[in-house]
Amino acid sequence: METTRTKAPFDRRVRRTRAAIKESFLSLSREKGADQITVKEVMSLANVNRATFYAHFANLDELAAAIESDVAGAIAARCEEALARTLTTTVPEACTILCDALLEDRESLAWIAGPKATGCGREQLRELARAHWEQVACPGSDGLVFDLLFDGCIGLAGQWCEDPESLTKDEVKAAICSAAEKLTV
Repeated sequence: METTRTKAPFDRRVRRTRAAIKESFLSLSREKGADQITVKEVMSLANVNRATFYAHFANLDELAAAIESDVAGAIAARCEEALARTLTTTVPEACTILCDALLEDRESLAWIAGPKATGCGREQLRELARAHWEQVACPGSDGLVFDLLFDGCIGLAGQWCEDPESLTKDEVKAAICSAAEKLTV
């Protein structure tokens, strides 16, 4: 038997229902920790029954991963759009552009860099960033420097997401750009 999870994502009703479930989870996560949310609460807020919820998502972890993937896609699109608007030729220029796009929305970034992130969104952004890194900074590099830089950036962004009083957005951006510049010299 075909479930909604296996249907093509082109059905408007499927997209609308999935969006309602995701928005319900997002709304509840703004009020309390994601680990305190129940399927019943999501169903009630989305106005769907249990069978409908489970036709779309196996559990709350899968729902959170789907939201994280959506957020990563939106961040990646912002980054791609920002890079496309300019002719970047240096690592500091590209890093500044990417930081502006990445740090634009702290709530979204928390889904990628926060402590409860599943990791799927981080991997999506890693692939985007690696492609640009190889083009601009270090063509043919083995990736170790990139991995160190990327993980450090995500860690710093996560710290800013969790405690925006400890760092300003400009401090995060300056630290990331400085590290990128030093690692590419």
